[in-house]
Amino acid sequence: MIKLSPKELLEAIENKSGKIFTEREGLLIIFNVGLSDKNNSLFEELIFTSKYILGLKRVLEKGAGIPDVNNLDEVKKDLAKNLTEVVDILKELLLKMDENKKTFFESNYLVMTQNSLAKLYSLLDGLEWTKMYLNDLKRGN
Repeated sequence: MIKLSPKELLEAIENKSGKIFTEREGLLIIFNVGLSDKNNSLFEELIFTSKYILGLKRVLEKGAGIPDVNNLDEVKKDLAKNLTEVVDILKELLLKMDENKKTFFESNYLVMTQNSLAKLYSLLDGLEWTKMYLNDLKRGN
């Protein structure tokens, strides 16, 4: 496991990505809970699934204009299934948070309004970059 604090990890990821994430507070909360040894497997599953979801989303966005893409309905089903999986993982991580963080997280990312879904996708963007950063660290890049 990495030996960076949640804040150091966020700064390293923002440096790698070249952008400042809009959902910094949510990312820091996840890092605080997810980087502990007892939650590491949930965290790994979360960042992997986040990267997968955003890949599916890109396929949907580009697929409508590509005539060879016939299975957009399957991509939509896979996206919905994996979004549900991410929400379930986040809910499991919520059980390990104090009440203030839990309330913040639920009201910002899990109420499934259009606004919270947009925030959830922004959070997933940071988690996707987290996955890419950690992959680079494993490879020694």
